[in-house]
Amino acid sequence: MLIQFVRPKTNVGRFFYLSLLSYLILGVSGCSSPPRLEKPPSSIARAMETKTFPGNLKTVLKASINSLQDMDYTIAVLNSDVGLITANRTTEQKNADLASERIQDDMSNAKKACLSIGVVTLATIIFASILDGNDNHSSPIKLKNGQNDEPDGPRIYRYRITINLMEFTKTETKVRVSASGEVEQDGKILSSGGIHELQFFKKFFAGMNQGLFLDQNLPINN
Repeated sequence: MLIQFVRPKTNVGRFFYLSLLSYLILGVSGCSSPPRLEKPPSSIARAMETKTFPGNLKTVLKASINSLQDMDYTIAVLNSDVGLITANRTTEQKNADLASERIQDDMSNAKKACLSIGVVTLATIIFASILDGNDNHSSPIKLKNGQNDEPDGPRIYRYRITINLMEFTKTETKVRVSASGEVEQDGKILSSGGIHELQFFKKFFAGMNQGLFLDQNLPINN
């Protein structure tokens, strides 16, 4: 029975065999997808997202804008009175992993998907073997090359950064950065969540430091 299924003789058997292979490839990729990052405790997240810079609110605000633009972000909201900036970026390049806040739900759905794959696989094997054993005539069923349910479009990554600035004194300003994102493919949102990678924030703060250094050291042309 198993040999008949692996090496079907009729077109019907081949149809079910190839259909099952396509289904298994898509399903197993979902079962074996790597776990997403967990959201860190608030104290750790705040430490990653916050840094104090020398300079008044206006100077540090300008450095924040320059750092965002260097990272290819587009400014969406800018309120210099309250020290608020929001910026967005859409790209096909992944910049950071997204933290999951629904670990239990994701694991439950993965288990359900794997169980469904097992049931469909068993039913298809039995059904295809019966047809392959009884049908000795050619079948009009044909497969269309290149047509399956596998996503074929590029993955689109959308990121959003919110920056809050608070002036401590005339010479010191505190900056807090929060970031989130989502992944889309073929019009479907694959995942979404916050960004809590230390390297992501280091890159932004490094850009701010560079901007402040240049502003303080470059000569002003009159």
